[in-house]
Amino acid sequence: MPENKNLQAALMYASYGWAVFPLRPKDKRPLSLHGFHDATIDPVQIQKWWDAMPDAGIGIATGSASGLVVLDMDPRNEGTHSLAAIQAQYGEWQPTPEMLTGGGGKHFYFKLPSDKGILPSAKPWPGIDIKAEGGYVAACPSIHPSGIMYRWVKGREPDSVELQPTPDWLVTL
Repeated sequence: MPENKNLQAALMYASYGWAVFPLRPKDKRPLSLHGFHDATIDPVQIQKWWDAMPDAGIGIATGSASGLVVLDMDPRNEGTHSLAAIQAQYGEWQPTPEMLTGGGGKHFYFKLPSDKGILPSAKPWPGIDIKAEGGYVAACPSIHPSGIMYRWVKGREPDSVELQPTPDWLVTL
């Protein structure tokens, strides 16, 4: 029986403490009944989901479920310009896990600050979403509706670079 790369990736993310749940194949919508509310790090439940639907994509719940904040840049909605303006104003952040999305965007993963309370998800700039409490992201090796696979930027995989704290300016927003 061939190895299921989606199952293996979901289990790897769970080993980082990132709560996962299945997405519809080639889609960003949840497959599980309660979506990101079903997210877990339990390997038994993860195995059951991907045994039942081997082609399911991977959703990672953001916020307190996984201790993550993800800056999601979408170039189709002026995200490239917004990201450049953010970095010009606040400076560039330290290397942190970074994923290329199937839609041509990027996800920058940050450690949720434990001393700032609940950080809600937000859309502070055109083409920029902050995925935090109540949010989720699709993750590698999921297939985007475009048919393109999500993939980690070389050298920016979570086992290659340390998860950086969420920048203060982002927390303030």
